[in-house]
Amino acid sequence: VVPGRTDPDLLNEHIARYDFAKTLVGGRCVLDAGCGVGYGSERLARCASLVTAFDIALDPLFESRSTYGVMNVNECQGDCARLPFLSGSFDVVVAFEAIEHLQDPGTFLEEATRVLLPSGQLIVSTPNRDYYAESRSEPNPFHVCEFSYAEFREKLEKYFEHVTFFFENHNNAITFTPLEVKGIRATLEPAVSKPE
Repeated sequence: VVPGRTDPDLLNEHIARYDFAKTLVGGRCVLDAGCGVGYGSERLARCASLVTAFDIALDPLFESRSTYGVMNVNECQGDCARLPFLSGSFDVVVAFEAIEHLQDPGTFLEEATRVLLPSGQLIVSTPNRDYYAESRSEPNPFHVCEFSYAEFREKLEKYFEHVTFFFENHNNAITFTPLEVKGIRATLEPAVSKPE
């Protein structure tokens, strides 16, 4: 996903995930695993104390640095299966639409638990295989491992004691809804009309 070169609807889905995560990273040290060209790292950096933009591909990291050049974002190249960071290095690990591209998602989840502080959070998203299959005419050739909801919950619960699910859906706005509702928090951005 590259801003300006991606379908606006798809781009908005991806940006919405980062805007959702922004509310959870204030003043915290964040790893953005599988960051691509860094548009999300830049958004997280508006609230976080420090963001490490991490991707296996070097070219997107160069693009991130030249496009955004944010002071509290460090770019780092490497593999999500072998995170090159000390244990307990991050308050938050963000991994949006990355885990389905990995040969062994469990290795990444294990690494995420290692680099997180004991009070840390993993914020991860992946397509729901059952819904994704219905909405596509052919499989995504870049996805190595897709999960059903139940499979993803089971996988996460192997590594994390507390797991909460939110579902991202299209309405007249993009929404994140928890599976078990204990309270509702909403953020609405005012509509901006274009000058005539």
